[in-house]
This record gives sequence, structure tokens and C-alpha cells, in this order.
Amino acid sequence: MTMRTYEYFACPNGHQGEEKTSENDQPYSKSWEKVSTKGMRDGPNGAYVCTVCGLPMSRVPKPLS
Repeated sequence: MTMRTYEYFACPNGHQGEEKTSENDQPYSKSWEKVSTKGMRDGPNGAYVCTVCGLPMSRVPKPLS
């Protein structure tokens, strides 16, 4: 079975982004991990930047909708 974790982000202009981490949690099988993003890309120093405006993204609580 694959375990998924979500982190939510927003830039100062209100654009939203999401990081999804998928990892194998099956016993007796090879470990793996995959990270995918939506609405943001890798920026300097391991941070994310907004794909729309290029500003830094900050972690935010899970959106209501």
C-alpha cells in the first residue's frame, strides 16, 4: 500500500500550491519515495516559489475547500 502525505503552501499574493509525498509502507518490500508538487516549483535553498508570480511559498493550514 502507498502512504500519501500532503503539505499546503501559499505565496503572499494568495496563489496556492501543494506538495504530495508518496511512499511505500509495505513490509518486506523495497522502500521508495516520490514527491510531486502542484502550483509551485523548486527555488533557491530548497524552498518553493510560485509558478504564477515567482514569489516564495510558505506553509499554510489545509484549505477548507
